[in-house]
Amino acid sequence: MQTFLSMEQTSLIYDQDGNIAAEVYAEINRLPVQLDDIPPHVQQAFVAIEDERFYKHHGIDLRAILRAVFSYYTSGEVSQGASTITQQTMKMLFLSPEQTLSRKVKEACLAVDFETRYTKDEILGLYLNQVYFGEGAYGIQSASKTYFNKDCTDLTLAEGALLAALVQAPSAYDPYINPVDSMQRRNVVLGKMVQQGYIDSEQGREAQEQALNLSREETSSKNNSYFIDYVIDEATSIVGEYKLFKGGLKIHTTLEGDIQKKAESVFQRPNLLPDDKVQSALALLESETGGIKALIGGREYLTRRGFNRATQLMRQPGSAFKPVAVYAPAFELNYRADSVISDTPFKVGSYEPHNSDGNFYGQITIRTAVQWSRNVAAVRLLNTIGIDRGFEMAQKLGFELTEDDRCLAMGLGGLTKGVSPLQMAGAYAAFANGGVYIKPYAIDYIEDADGQVIYRHPEGKPVMMPATANTMKDVLRSAVSGGTGYRAGVYGIETAGKTGTTELPDTAVFRGLSGNKDAWFVGFTPRYTAAVWLGYDEKDMDRQHYLTSYGGNKPAEIFRLVMANVMGVSESMYYSGAAPPKKENDKEKAAEAKGAEQKKTTETTGVKQEKQEDGVKTPQDGKETNTTKTEVKEQTEVKDNTIKPKTP
Repeated sequence: MQTFLSMEQTSLIYDQDGNIAAEVYAEINRLPVQLDDIPPHVQQAFVAIEDERFYKHHGIDLRAILRAVFSYYTSGEVSQGASTITQQTMKMLFLSPEQTLSRKVKEACLAVDFETRYTKDEILGLYLNQVYFGEGAYGIQSASKTYFNKDCTDLTLAEGALLAALVQAPSAYDPYINPVDSMQRRNVVLGKMVQQGYIDSEQGREAQEQALNLSREETSSKNNSYFIDYVIDEATSIVGEYKLFKGGLKIHTTLEGDIQKKAESVFQRPNLLPDDKVQSALALLESETGGIKALIGGREYLTRRGFNRATQLMRQPGSAFKPVAVYAPAFELNYRADSVISDTPFKVGSYEPHNSDGNFYGQITIRTAVQWSRNVAAVRLLNTIGIDRGFEMAQKLGFELTEDDRCLAMGLGGLTKGVSPLQMAGAYAAFANGGVYIKPYAIDYIEDADGQVIYRHPEGKPVMMPATANTMKDVLRSAVSGGTGYRAGVYGIETAGKTGTTELPDTAVFRGLSGNKDAWFVGFTPRYTAAVWLGYDEKDMDRQHYLTSYGGNKPAEIFRLVMANVMGVSESMYYSGAAPPKKENDKEKAAEAKGAEQKKTTETTGVKQEKQEDGVKTPQDGKETNTTKTEVKEQTEVKDNTIKPKTP
């Protein structure tokens, strides 16, 4: 009989292979098991030390009651009694822990009644699943995990006796704190077992001579990860906190521990990031399934369920949003990679986008526009196909936009609320997955305490034509094989992706400085999609703390390092096929050096600097997203949802 189902039960989080990755509980860590799963010698240890007449009495032991009454009248305290396992179970289930005579009477009455309703085995099973063992462990299974890192089924005679020894005073006999006292108490239990005939003297002697052999369960590395935090958040939104923390759920996830660890190891490398305050985040998915394989919410995991930049950060994505809001909807209208678009001056109302290098390429193909991240060409194309089409495609790809986003600045990532790395990874995964969008998920399915499946992750749905996704993959490969994202190329692996950079806001704090606020790289290999963000937390940004990096350098390099490690290939080489023209490459280096030098000068002198020209500017793409609400209104007035390309 499942007598323990009404208890608070620990929920378990499993990785993709069915291994326990973490335990989730509120105040009580309890993993219920059936009595048949507990070895007889373990059951006997508890009976021997806690209630040697358990199988003879009917709920109360008269001698124990008389002993408790005598203690009360001689000392004024009830320091003894409640000696039967049935009485202890009643106290745990129904009564307060206070030591009073009236409570003892209630306890005895409940025990007698309980024994008329349940068998001895049911009562013993209930007791062993309820009792507290110290170290936050309730029940025999949690205690076995806590002290020996094994299932209770595998407990030896000496180990079972130690657990039985703990229940009288878990703190006093805690083997991690008081190993000598706990061993002495364990040996008392073994002596009782010999006296009562459960084991012979030779077995007792051998068990008493054994060391404690503690093996604390190593859960910190499993529990303390951004991935597990997100699983808890996702499960809470699905079933609610009560069921999650007390319902004994089995939560089956997409976690591949090896991939998570490899991603974490990259972020732990010294000198990976520009300084001690700059942050970075990563979301890595399996493109075909949408299952999350790794989440890095910051350069270091500090606080359980703290701020997770991979899932909770909302920042403007810069040019990494162009494939979502501009090129995917254009390909849906039968534009092709070699369709010609215009990279020439363009102005609508007060909104006038610029290219990061300040120049124009004239008539270029979409492939070239993507490859070198031409801002003006992208905005012109969005204006041609219609802002609404870009807006709708972004929504289909999982982004929660506002009406203020229905403007031309959307094409360059100028969004009201911003996006998270997980959202960006989910959108790009649709390109890799033939146009099928699957909302990224960490939980595959959830079972309740009875083993019934109560949740499965939702299926994906097509949001664009397969031809659109294939064309997008093609042009994004060009951006990596010889464009702004060339540093992201994984040697020997077909890699595609897009850089994104947003400039410092035009505020008094940053006026006169040339630098960036956010840097992105989002891309995919044949199996995995990942989004990398680099930047400072808002509270840490000032005139000394801003990016001189851009999407094409550090974020692209982090993408390459993570993907190479995950896929087991060389991380020391990247694509350098159609490398940037030498003139532009020299300009890139000069701009980066100038930005770093300017930052250094500002740090040492505090002198206001003149704003430099923004960057590369071929391997960098800048940001043209400083759009006011007035400009947004002007832009929405010129949108045209009916124009189609005349000669795509």
